[in-house]
Amino acid sequence: MKRLLFISAIFFVGCSSVTITSNCDKNANFNDYKTYSFAPSENGTNSLHPEYDNLANRKLIQQAISNELANIGYSLSEVKADLLIKYDLIVTEMVDPRVDSAVIYKPWVDTQIDSFNYTEGLLIIRMIDQQKGNLIWQGSLSGVLNKEPDKFGNKLDKYVANLFQALREHMQ
Repeated sequence: MKRLLFISAIFFVGCSSVTITSNCDKNANFNDYKTYSFAPSENGTNSLHPEYDNLANRKLIQQAISNELANIGYSLSEVKADLLIKYDLIVTEMVDPRVDSAVIYKPWVDTQIDSFNYTEGLLIIRMIDQQKGNLIWQGSLSGVLNKEPDKFGNKLDKYVANLFQALREHMQ
């Protein structure tokens, strides 16, 4: 039983990691850009998960993005910005079915299926050259969301900073 709890603990710790992806236009010269603005949200908030996707959390996301863009040297502009920043937040209920794998310890085959329900979040951020209309960078974060939605923003700044670190590596 202790071994099963230990394996379960490792599984849940592993699930809590965040996956970062980053893709960049190799021809883009990021030093040419000085200003940015946010695109209006096209789909609004996710009505299926308002506990995660709501105006307060979207403001937290925009602030985290703005902080990182300021660290790069870009400034927010409402008039004819060089870059247009778009982001999407996708929240999905997931089910992870598991067959009891304790066959080694039992003289019979156990076909009981257990499942673990969790909520996964995906944040996609895109930078678009407004003059050319080209996508110059896209990055995404995905991971299991905290079961307490009011803690959504607790690690958001850290995760967005890690994502923008991937952008800074492209810029070098």
